[in-house]
Amino acid sequence: MNDTGFDGPREEHPDASATGGAGPGDPVEHLWNAAHECLAAARAVIDAADAVVIEQQRRAAVPRAPRLRRIDVQ
Repeated sequence: MNDTGFDGPREEHPDASATGGAGPGDPVEHLWNAAHECLAAARAVIDAADAVVIEQQRRAAVPRAPRLRRIDVQ
């Protein structure tokens, strides 16, 4: 678990610059960052879908003219 409470991507290890970007635990850090970005994208999709549903519900609640007209057949 991230000690920052999943607030954002984790920072590189201090030794990462000295070893060419491959600090100890670098693959794990990369996976944590990827997971965080995936969750942020999923939240954005859910928020967008929620906005669409709310808009459709709002449109459905507005009264409209009836779609059927009575025809007088005599």
